[in-house]
Amino acid sequence: MADEQKSDFKRQTAFKCNIDTLNKGVFVKRPGWESSYLMTDYGDFSRVNIIAVIVSKDENSITLDDGTGQIVARVFDKLELISNTTIGEPILMIARPREYNNQIYLTIDLIKKINDKGWIAYRKKELTLIKKIRDTVHQEVKKEAEIVESPSTMSSKERIISLIKELDNGEGADIDEIIRFAKIKNAEELIQDFILRGEIFELRPGKIKLM
Repeated sequence: MADEQKSDFKRQTAFKCNIDTLNKGVFVKRPGWESSYLMTDYGDFSRVNIIAVIVSKDENSITLDDGTGQIVARVFDKLELISNTTIGEPILMIARPREYNNQIYLTIDLIKKINDKGWIAYRKKELTLIKKIRDTVHQEVKKEAEIVESPSTMSSKERIISLIKELDNGEGADIDEIIRFAKIKNAEELIQDFILRGEIFELRPGKIKLM
């Protein structure tokens, strides 16, 4: 069972991102076999894929720079992963975000040397496109949340009254339209309660007006 969990852990998607995104993230440590992850503006990353240049190196770590920032990447038992790398060399790295003393760093899973530095420029263009897509999705989610939450800025009853005023063209407001625009689960019950209390009256079926 443990071997299966380890296998699943290794198969996690490595998300493409830049170093700035990693440095601005918030690390969330999970217990046991649950995957820890870095919470960012573009999602929660347990494993990342970055292209950068090695700017410094020691026995068990290298420092990477991709033009948006720098980050340290470490190895603990597979020193061969960095033994053949050199300063100034562009690489593609698959790694896992970690945190120590409130500082984000990476533990290396895989390093691939890149002979053509054009890949760095290509990755920048690629990340620009990915950012646009992620920003669009983020904005859509935010708008949906605002639509759901907007009724809470006033009480449900106040919102019903406000909509009756807005939708009444002199011949009463349409109940179905009030329910649709209110986006309140119990809108129909509230309207009936208003009618019973005499606060609004029904001109004719489906049309109501404030007293």
